[in-house]
Amino acid sequence: MTRSGWGGELGGVAVIGAGVGGCYTACRLTAGARQVTLYESGYRVGGRIWSVPVRGGGWAELGAMRLNTEAAPVMALLKHLGLAGSLVPFSFGRPENLVRARGRVVRQRNASQGLGAAYRLTGREWGADADGLVLATVEAAVPGFSALREKYHGAVQEGRAGDADQALVDYRAAREASVVRGKPLRELSWPGVLAAGLSPEALRLVTDTSGYDVHPGGAAEWIDVVFHTPPRAEYVTLSCGIQALPTALHGEFRKAGGRTCWGRRLTRIDRAAGGYELTFAIDDQEGHDTGRCLRVQAETVVLALPQGALRRIDAGPAVFGPRWRHDLDTVEAVRATKLFLAYDQPWWRACGLSSGRSTTDLPLRQLWYEPGGAPRLLLAAYPSGPSAAVWDHLRTGATYREPASRAMFAGPPAPAAAVDYAHRLLCRMHRVRARPPVAACWQDWGVHPRAEAWHLWRPGQDSQQVAARMRAPGPGVGLHVVSDCWTGDPGSIPATLGCAEQVLREHLEADLPPWIP
Repeated sequence: MTRSGWGGELGGVAVIGAGVGGCYTACRLTAGARQVTLYESGYRVGGRIWSVPVRGGGWAELGAMRLNTEAAPVMALLKHLGLAGSLVPFSFGRPENLVRARGRVVRQRNASQGLGAAYRLTGREWGADADGLVLATVEAAVPGFSALREKYHGAVQEGRAGDADQALVDYRAAREASVVRGKPLRELSWPGVLAAGLSPEALRLVTDTSGYDVHPGGAAEWIDVVFHTPPRAEYVTLSCGIQALPTALHGEFRKAGGRTCWGRRLTRIDRAAGGYELTFAIDDQEGHDTGRCLRVQAETVVLALPQGALRRIDAGPAVFGPRWRHDLDTVEAVRATKLFLAYDQPWWRACGLSSGRSTTDLPLRQLWYEPGGAPRLLLAAYPSGPSAAVWDHLRTGATYREPASRAMFAGPPAPAAAVDYAHRLLCRMHRVRARPPVAACWQDWGVHPRAEAWHLWRPGQDSQQVAARMRAPGPGVGLHVVSDCWTGDPGSIPATLGCAEQVLREHLEADLPPWIP
């Protein structure tokens, strides 16, 4: 067992995790003249933001892909970091893209009519697409939802803070008063609310065509996410890869004198005189435990980690409060898999497709054309939740054209069986005969140590109270959690940075950052 030199003295801050939340927290604290050390179990910044360069140009975004332009603090931060000039539109759904369900393939502009005959919809459901059915269900559960949502986002976009705050208050009152099938909305799951408002066939259409499985999270929190998503959302991405955001934050942190320790996986926290003692296992660049350990002491500890990593930390007496384990379990992880395929020619253009997303009830679930500006690339499969498990039996075995794949992508190669299966499904969906891909890249956010893509609140939680406890989970001062998991929009970059800012200003006496007016 070795003991740390730099960072071992009391009075310093230890930030655990070099994802975007950890890098932001470390950067802000160092700018305030704090002595900060950033500890990361791996050997890169970003966490679940992972931009893999593609030979010939563009990026394969193995994690987060896009940002909402209404997230003003994030847009201001990008400007401060010199990244605003790299923002480019992110194409989501396009009228010419495809929807495939129950053997029928239609263009998105015709989906509501073209798929209607494949599902036995009731009269009021006929002619609605998945988004329309979901919004109608939410409106029935929370009367006045759509008008309040329009009012809120109109006020936000026009800078009328008072009106936005009032619309939010009114919405929360309507949500709390909501009763569905005799039960308060907060006690129900999202699938339960959908089942109460839709016929079984309409619910099946939503599942088949939305690109995502209907996950069993809490209805109130899921409807909150819909409320905070602008009705006509404009999405952007970074032409230099989304990972440029945490990379830039980490660069600012280092310039201000911060230090990063790579391959340090936190295994235990104990109380020490005036602070905490942290025990780390030292991993090599392949993620293997070297058998060596490190102990350091810090006055303040910020755990910038997702649920799974937090669960794996042992703790001595009086480190966490009595509700720690309960609060950890108020959210549940959702797994997801991304499979990128590179072709010698963009064969999909002959189908009238060049960008944005198509959806399907096939195990591919959703696919994206030329993502990240890469002209011969498909995000060929993006299943999440139970759909991701369909691919489990294809994970093992030989990798697909490994030398070519490693030359094309600076990321994890893909199992050959998964590539072959995905290619067959792509040809079936698009009704083409295309040559096999030349390279592939695969990330499974369902396998240890990256066993979670995003999280959902479980039904019946008081999310605001739980979130406040998670930001300061110990009986004493000096221990905090910065994580998107216990926020109003788990899995999003704005939620992660918002949680970090709350911890900084509520508990660590940080001033308002210079990029926020």
